[in-house]
Amino acid sequence: MSQAITHFAVGATIAILGVTLLIPNVRYPRTWTIVAGGWAMVPDASKLVESSGTLAFHDSVWADLFWAHRTLDRADPTDSTIWASVAIAAFLGATLLAEHRSYRALDAVKTGLEERTLADGE
Repeated sequence: MSQAITHFAVGATIAILGVTLLIPNVRYPRTWTIVAGGWAMVPDASKLVESSGTLAFHDSVWADLFWAHRTLDRADPTDSTIWASVAIAAFLGATLLAEHRSYRALDAVKTGLEERTLADGE
Protein backbone atom coordinates (compact mmCIF):
# COMPACT_ATOMS: atom_id res chain seq x y z
CA MET A 1 0.00 0.00 0.00
CA SER A 2 1.22 3.45 -0.87
CA GLN A 3 1.64 6.13 1.75
CA ALA A 4 -1.17 8.65 2.12
CA ILE A 5 1.06 11.48 0.90
CA THR A 6 1.64 9.52 -2.31
CA HIS A 7 -2.09 9.28 -2.95
CA PHE A 8 -2.59 12.96 -2.14
CA ALA A 9 0.28 14.06 -4.39
CA VAL A 10 -0.90 11.92 -7.32
CA GLY A 11 -4.48 13.20 -7.06
CA ALA A 12 -3.36 16.82 -6.68
CA THR A 13 -0.92 16.49 -9.60
CA ILE A 14 -3.62 15.15 -11.91
CA ALA A 15 -5.93 17.96 -10.87
CA ILE A 16 -3.40 20.75 -11.22
CA LEU A 17 -2.36 19.53 -14.67
CA GLY A 18 -6.00 19.23 -15.70
CA VAL A 19 -6.84 22.68 -14.43
CA THR A 20 -3.71 24.20 -15.99
CA LEU A 21 -3.83 22.52 -19.38
CA LEU A 22 -7.49 21.62 -19.99
CA ILE A 23 -9.61 24.10 -18.01
CA PRO A 24 -7.40 27.16 -17.46
CA ASN A 25 -10.30 29.49 -16.60
CA VAL A 26 -11.72 27.43 -13.74
CA ARG A 27 -12.48 29.36 -10.57
CA TYR A 28 -10.44 28.52 -7.46
CA PRO A 29 -7.87 26.24 -9.15
CA ARG A 30 -5.82 25.69 -5.99
CA THR A 31 -8.92 24.68 -4.06
CA TRP A 32 -9.73 22.07 -6.70
CA THR A 33 -6.18 20.78 -6.41
CA ILE A 34 -6.51 20.27 -2.66
CA VAL A 35 -9.95 18.67 -3.06
CA ALA A 36 -8.56 16.25 -5.66
CA GLY A 37 -5.71 15.30 -3.35
CA GLY A 38 -8.20 14.59 -0.58
CA TRP A 39 -10.40 12.65 -3.01
CA ALA A 40 -7.46 10.35 -3.74
CA MET A 41 -7.24 9.47 -0.05
CA VAL A 42 -10.92 8.56 0.50
CA PRO A 43 -10.40 4.78 0.22
CA ASP A 44 -7.93 5.02 3.10
CA ALA A 45 -10.85 5.81 5.39
CA SER A 46 -10.60 2.10 6.20
CA LYS A 47 -7.59 3.06 8.34
CA LEU A 48 -9.75 5.44 10.38
CA VAL A 49 -12.94 3.37 10.56
CA GLU A 50 -11.98 -0.25 10.42
CA SER A 51 -15.01 -2.22 9.32
CA SER A 52 -15.59 -4.97 6.81
CA GLY A 53 -17.28 -2.52 4.44
CA THR A 54 -14.51 0.05 4.36
CA LEU A 55 -11.83 -2.62 4.06
CA ALA A 56 -13.69 -4.32 1.21
CA PHE A 57 -14.12 -0.98 -0.57
CA HIS A 58 -10.41 -0.17 -0.19
CA ASP A 59 -9.48 -3.44 -1.86
CA SER A 60 -12.13 -3.28 -4.60
CA VAL A 61 -11.80 -2.03 -8.16
CA TRP A 62 -14.06 0.90 -7.14
CA ALA A 63 -11.15 2.39 -5.22
CA ASP A 64 -9.55 3.21 -8.59
CA LEU A 65 -12.21 5.90 -9.08
CA PHE A 66 -10.23 7.85 -6.49
CA TRP A 67 -7.30 8.69 -8.78
CA ALA A 68 -6.15 5.09 -9.24
CA HIS A 69 -5.91 4.44 -5.50
CA ARG A 70 -5.97 0.65 -5.74
CA THR A 71 -3.51 0.63 -8.64
CA LEU A 72 -1.04 2.75 -6.65
CA ASP A 73 -1.39 0.43 -3.66
CA ARG A 74 -0.63 -2.58 -5.83
CA ALA A 75 2.30 -0.89 -7.58
CA ASP A 76 3.83 0.11 -4.23
CA PRO A 77 3.06 -2.66 -1.73
CA THR A 78 5.86 -1.66 0.68
CA ASP A 79 4.90 1.98 1.44
CA SER A 80 8.07 3.06 -0.33
CA THR A 81 9.53 6.46 0.46
CA ILE A 82 10.91 6.56 -3.09
CA TRP A 83 7.38 6.42 -4.59
CA ALA A 84 6.25 9.15 -2.20
CA SER A 85 9.26 11.31 -3.08
CA VAL A 86 8.65 10.90 -6.82
CA ALA A 87 4.96 11.75 -6.38
CA ILE A 88 5.80 14.87 -4.37
CA ALA A 89 8.43 15.91 -6.93
CA ALA A 90 5.86 15.50 -9.72
CA PHE A 91 3.38 17.59 -7.72
CA LEU A 92 5.96 20.33 -7.19
CA GLY A 93 6.83 20.29 -10.90
CA ALA A 94 3.16 20.53 -11.87
CA THR A 95 2.72 23.39 -9.40
CA LEU A 96 5.67 25.26 -10.92
CA LEU A 97 4.18 24.78 -14.40
CA ALA A 98 0.77 26.02 -13.23
CA GLU A 99 2.25 29.06 -11.52
CA HIS A 100 4.40 29.90 -14.54
CA ARG A 101 1.41 29.75 -16.86
CA SER A 102 -0.71 31.72 -14.42
CA TYR A 103 1.77 34.57 -14.10
CA ARG A 104 2.47 34.57 -17.83
CA ALA A 105 -1.25 34.89 -18.51
CA LEU A 106 -1.45 37.70 -15.96
CA ASP A 107 1.31 39.60 -17.79
CA ALA A 108 -0.60 39.22 -21.06
CA VAL A 109 -3.73 40.64 -19.43
CA LYS A 110 -1.78 43.57 -17.96
CA THR A 111 -0.18 44.31 -21.34
CA GLY A 112 -3.57 44.16 -23.05
CA LEU A 113 -5.07 46.54 -20.50
CA GLU A 114 -2.18 48.98 -20.87
CA GLU A 115 -2.54 48.95 -24.65
CA ARG A 116 -6.31 49.47 -24.37
CA THR A 117 -5.82 52.34 -21.91
CA LEU A 118 -3.32 54.02 -24.23
CA ALA A 119 -5.64 53.57 -27.21
CA ASP A 120 -8.61 54.99 -25.26
CA GLY A 121 -6.56 58.00 -24.14
CA GLU A 122 -5.62 59.03 -27.68
